[in-house]
Amino acid sequence: MKYKKFTISNFKGIEKVELDLTNNRIITLVGLNESGKTTIMQAIKVFYDLSKGAALTDTEKNSFRPKGIDFTGKISLIGVIDFESDDYKKLSTYISSLNLDYKIILPKETLVYTHNLTYKLHVFQEHNRTATFPAKAQVKNTDGRMELKALHEFDNPIWNDILRFIKSDLLPEIIYYEDFIFNIPEDISYIPIPQTATTTTTTTSTTDTPPPLPTTNKEAEKNSIWQLVLDDIIKTVNNSFDSFKSMVYDIWNTDNETAQNRISQIEEALNKKITKSWKGLFQKETKKVNFKEIKISTKTDAGEFRVSFKVKTDDGRLFSINDRSKGCRWFFSFLIFTEFRKNRTKNILFLLDEPASNLHTSAQQKILDAIKELSTNSVVIYSTHSQHLINPTWLSGAYIVINDKISDDTLIGDMTFNDNSKIIAVKYFNYVGKGKGKTKTSYFQPILDALDYAPSLIEPIPNIVITEGKFDWFAFNYMNEVILGLSRINFYPGGGKDSLWDIIRLYLSWGQEFMVLLDGDAPGIKAQKTYKKELEPFLEDKIYTLKDIFGENYCLEDLFDNEDKRAIILTEHSEELLDSIGKNGQNDHLRPEQKDHPLAGAN
Repeated sequence: MKYKKFTISNFKGIEKVELDLTNNRIITLVGLNESGKTTIMQAIKVFYDLSKGAALTDTEKNSFRPKGIDFTGKISLIGVIDFESDDYKKLSTYISSLNLDYKIILPKETLVYTHNLTYKLHVFQEHNRTATFPAKAQVKNTDGRMELKALHEFDNPIWNDILRFIKSDLLPEIIYYEDFIFNIPEDISYIPIPQTATTTTTTTSTTDTPPPLPTTNKEAEKNSIWQLVLDDIIKTVNNSFDSFKSMVYDIWNTDNETAQNRISQIEEALNKKITKSWKGLFQKETKKVNFKEIKISTKTDAGEFRVSFKVKTDDGRLFSINDRSKGCRWFFSFLIFTEFRKNRTKNILFLLDEPASNLHTSAQQKILDAIKELSTNSVVIYSTHSQHLINPTWLSGAYIVINDKISDDTLIGDMTFNDNSKIIAVKYFNYVGKGKGKTKTSYFQPILDALDYAPSLIEPIPNIVITEGKFDWFAFNYMNEVILGLSRINFYPGGGKDSLWDIIRLYLSWGQEFMVLLDGDAPGIKAQKTYKKELEPFLEDKIYTLKDIFGENYCLEDLFDNEDKRAIILTEHSEELLDSIGKNGQNDHLRPEQKDHPLAGAN
C-alpha cells in the first residue's frame, strides 16, 4: 500500500490541511519556526498510531484539541491509501484461509480511513473510526442467480476481519523523527549469557570497565530501540536473518566463528551504507573524512553481552562514534534510522522534522542527496526553514506552511493565553499562482519570502547567470551539467523578461558579479534595451540576448532541434501517446516556423 493523501482538521492549531502525496515520493513543508510544520507531522503520526490500535492517554486527548476557550467539535484525521498488486495477492491469500462459502470481490478503489475525536466544551467525548472499503460478497439469490452485495452489510464480522488484516499486515509504517542527534549509546546491552570458565572478549574490545545494564525505564527503552537497529542492519546482510539476538548473541558461546563472521558482515553493510555515503557527500569538499571505517566492538564480561559502534582512523585507532563531530554523528544516526529501517516494509513513510538544521549550509545541501536516495524505496515528508534544504526539482511536492495568527507582535512575545493558531498549508504552485510572495523577482522568491530570508553580512553571495524564468533555468542547467559536463554555473530563474529589476539591483548593490541572459526575439531585445537605458553604465558587459551570442533571433526553444524535443517528451510520456498527437508525431508539437529552422537536425 502507499499513502496517497492526508486531510487534517482542528488538530491543535490546524484549521484544515490537505497533503497530496500523489506522484510525489518527497514532500517538502516550507515555513518559519512556529508556522505549524511540526504540528502537521504530529497529526499524521497520530493517524497511524490510532490506525494501529493505540489508545489515547488523557494528556494526549487534551493536547490534540485546538487551543482557546471551550472547543466543541471534532478533530478529524483522514488517510487515503492506495492498494498495489502485492497487496491484492496477500489479501486473496488471507481471504482463502477463511474458508468462506461465498466469494469476495476486492475493490480497486483506495482505502479511506477516518478518525474523529469529538469534544464538548473542551471535554473529550468519544473516538469514532470509519473506513471506506467497498468489498463485495458474491452470493446466490433466491432464484439461484449470482448477486453482489456490500460485504460490510452482508457479513460485517468478515469485513472487519479483513480490515484488521489490512491495518496489521499491509498498512505502511509511519516513522516520525524529530531530530537525528540521538544519544547514541556507548553499549547496546543484552541479557546475561551462560558463561564459560573464562571471560571472552572479541578482538575489537577495549579494556575499560563496562557500564551497568540499563536500570531505568528510559534506559531500557533506548536499549530496546538500538537492539531493533541491530536487527534492521543484520536483515540487510541476509533477508532470512530475523534478529541480531538469534543470529549472533544466542550462538556466541556455541558457534563463535559464525557469530564473528556475521559481525564482519554487519561492519561491511555499515561501511557500504554509511562510510561510503559520507565520503561521497563530503570528501570532494573536505578532501578527507575523519574516519576510515566503522567497526563493531563486542564485550562479554561477567555474564553481560555488549555491542558498540566504533570508528577506525587511518592510523588504526578506535574511537566511540560519540567522539566524532556533530555532522558525523548526525549523518550516522540519519542513515542508521532510515536506510536500514526502510527495508522493514514497503513504502514506509518517513516524517523528518527539520533534518540537518544544525549542520553547516554546505552539509545541508548535501543532505538533499541522502533524502533523494531514501525516497527510492520510501516516501519522505520533511520540514525545513532553511533555503539550503530546498530542492527546486521537488517543488511539485512542496507546501508553504503558514500560521495566520503569527504577527510581528506575537513573534516578539506580545501574545495572550487566548491567542489561537490558524495553520494552513498551500501547495507551492498554488501559492505562486495566487500571487503570494514577490513573484516578479524570481520564480523561487516565494520560497525565500516564506522563509523570511535575507543573506547575512558574512554570507558568500555566488556569482549568477539570471535567466528569464524557470524553464530557461531548467534548460540551461541541463545543458551545462549533463550535455557539456562543465563545472557548476549558478543559474538564477527570474520571473519573466521584464521582471528582473529587483535581482539586478540587489546584485549591483552588493557589488557581486552577475550576467543576464534573455531570448533573442523582439521582446527580449526590447527588454535588454530598457534595462540598459535605466541602469547604464552599470550593465556594461552584463546583459545579453541569444541574438548577441548566435547572431540570429533565437529563443530558448530554438536551441533544441526536433529530435531533442521528442526525446525530452518521451522521458515522461509514451511514444504511442506522442504519435497520437498528430499524423506526423515528430513535428506536430512544434510551431510551423520551427520545422524548417536552420537548427533542426543539428547536433
